[in-house]
Amino acid sequence: MVQRTPKMNASLSLSIVVPVYSGQRFLPALVERQEALRAQLERTPIRHVESIFVCDEPIDGSAQVLQELAATRPWMTVLHLGKNMGQHSATAAGMLHTSGDWVVTMDEDGQHDPLGVIALLEATVPKSFDLCYARPLSGVHAAGWRDASSRWAKRLVAFLVGDEFVPMFNSFRLIRGGVARAAGALASYDVYLDVALRWFTNRICAVDLALKDPRGQGQRSGYTLRSLLTHLRRLLMSYHLTVLRYVMLAGFATSAGFGLLGVALAVEKLISPESVPVRGWTSLFVTTAFFGGLTLFLLGLILERLSTMLTRAQGHPAFFIVDRSRDELWKTSVPEQVPEKVSA
Repeated sequence: MVQRTPKMNASLSLSIVVPVYSGQRFLPALVERQEALRAQLERTPIRHVESIFVCDEPIDGSAQVLQELAATRPWMTVLHLGKNMGQHSATAAGMLHTSGDWVVTMDEDGQHDPLGVIALLEATVPKSFDLCYARPLSGVHAAGWRDASSRWAKRLVAFLVGDEFVPMFNSFRLIRGGVARAAGALASYDVYLDVALRWFTNRICAVDLALKDPRGQGQRSGYTLRSLLTHLRRLLMSYHLTVLRYVMLAGFATSAGFGLLGVALAVEKLISPESVPVRGWTSLFVTTAFFGGLTLFLLGLILERLSTMLTRAQGHPAFFIVDRSRDELWKTSVPEQVPEKVSA
């Protein structure tokens, strides 16, 4: 008896996740652009199968608008969170409900054009990346300080935590479906979603796209200064901070250096007593510096251990298996057309 191998599906599937908080004005246009994307994908081996809109206790009439839009579009699913949980938690909830081979996350406010997903796919699937970010070609927000502060904050965090991919972090992402659902399942309330995604892959790229916030100057954003600072704190605390190791090294170097200096001064005092004119001050200074460095080293050691325990409590996996075999469907069906401005 000959055993037949199950035939692989002839196409890949794509899911879109949109967290919704104040998108009443933008949702109809966003859904129309997603319909345009569905038509564009008909010429590729990937099909848009669903769009999941997660209502994060909207402050406007977004829920009603989505209900009306979904009534005539079976590919739309609307989820309602019990209370406001924040953008990352809402996105994670949506990712858990996806079924696609690939998952796209985007904002509700129109700054992410669904047609840009095609460029993300062209950059990601042929090279078997697992995660691709849309990188803005120019300033996104009307307020220049917002773009500048975000850019420099990410660079600072990248330096502190030793992760070169932090400057790419963006809410417009293309994620391999298995990675997206695993990250959504393990990302706890206070974990930065992009950090959770980094637990599962190093195969990451970025594509330059035109991203623009449609809200003009003076119009209220969904984020306040306080929420942006909370965002930054969450990003830092989601990492096993490499900077703590620098603290330990600085403490150890200080303690060791002044310990050797103390021994050298003691020997000098025994050999040549007249070379140390002031009594008591030298020994006090060296002793204080030695124990200060020792305290800094021990403090860094304790914080490093606490950071490791926190990472484990957050659900950081020991390993993860990724199946990239279905990428061949795109590679064999579409000529490679990777956008020029792609970085990995």
